Amino acid sequence: MTLIDLGELTEPPDPEPPRRQHHRGRQRWPLALVLVAALVLLAAAAPPAMRVHGTVPAGLGSVLFLTEEHIFTVTPAPGVTDGSQELTAYVRPRATVTPQRLAPLWRVPVPPGNRFFRVESVTDGVLFALVPSQNLGRVGETMLLDAATGQQRWRALGFGTPDASGRVLLQAMALDESTTLRSVELATGRELWSRTVPPSFVEHHQLDGVIEALVLSTSAGDVEVLDAETGQLRHRLPAVDTTGYQQSSVAGDLLLVIRNSRTITAYDLAGMVQRWQTTVPLADSVTRCGALLCARANSGGTYVLDSTTGDVRWSTSEDAHLLRVTTARALAQLRTRSDGSGLVALDAATGQVVTEYGSWDMVSNYTHEPRLFGIRLVPGVGAVLARLDPAEPQPRRLDVLTGVVGNCQSRYDLIACRQQDGSFGVWQLPD
Repeated sequence: MTLIDLGELTEPPDPEPPRRQHHRGRQRWPLALVLVAALVLLAAAAPPAMRVHGTVPAGLGSVLFLTEEHIFTVTPAPGVTDGSQELTAYVRPRATVTPQRLAPLWRVPVPPGNRFFRVESVTDGVLFALVPSQNLGRVGETMLLDAATGQQRWRALGFGTPDASGRVLLQAMALDESTTLRSVELATGRELWSRTVPPSFVEHHQLDGVIEALVLSTSAGDVEVLDAETGQLRHRLPAVDTTGYQQSSVAGDLLLVIRNSRTITAYDLAGMVQRWQTTVPLADSVTRCGALLCARANSGGTYVLDSTTGDVRWSTSEDAHLLRVTTARALAQLRTRSDGSGLVALDAATGQVVTEYGSWDMVSNYTHEPRLFGIRLVPGVGAVLARLDPAEPQPRRLDVLTGVVGNCQSRYDLIACRQQDGSFGVWQLPD
């Protein structure tokens, strides 16, 4: 039975209490005692609240990955010093009254020199993409393991990206060497096509969850678009000036090319027809931020462009990372302030600061999710979890995660954070 402490409940003293008549069979109780009795009965009758929360045993130096059905940790193997690791699988926690300590489902050894970069649940399996932990002239690897047992189904060279088509696109590259692109069948690892290209930076263009094109920015300055199903060349955009800086990126159905850190040209990815061109003082990369485009410089500063016309909507000299943009407001982190990074709401039309939210650490997520979360650490307690939304006047506080010291990530309606003893706590995200 749960007891509720309401403090010391007393009635005010009365110097001359009036005489009261006592009626047989009827007794009057002070109101405070009646309330205490009622609260105790209610507390005893109501079961403790159940929620999804658990602890994943791990130590410092370990990393954690969340998937739809499992939780995985990669931890240095005990008793060895050669860099060997263990990959451990756990079933996602269920709703319980008290936190549950998750038990391993299976463990497999991981050879030294590999770093896990991507973990994805696929049909009846889990796809792991690994990259070399140091640049030793090696390429990455991808392997498919059975989700229930950890048994390896296939392993191939190259960093793998799956999609909804049942294919995995593999990219094998080493520094200043040619790049090998391959497409394999997800279920078996059987090769569908392979192509060797000059050293390139590769991006994917997705449509309805399927990678339909590969965009290659070669070291020579050319841009090539390959068909993802066949590997055949669709379009080639020759370099205009091979002596200057050139960088390209994909944003929606646009191919954006920056030349000499000043001229930004947008092409229709389907037909390589130029849509618009604009000039900014300095830009090293262009990315999509909501319905707009953000041109950033490594030295700080952001130009916000209209994606249809290329017109500059507004700019800021601060190092601003736009997290979410709506028609009215933008949520951004400003990193160049003297008091550290700050979370602010900006007017989406002018870039002016509308609201300052203070210092919040972002909760990492590895896919585009409709919700953004932040935490604020409270020493000796844990972390306050809040939902971040540019349409709200302030972050909406959702929960207090006890014992958390940071390093939080969210995926598939779970949030996982490092705890004081080095383990990870896992909670269901509130609605």
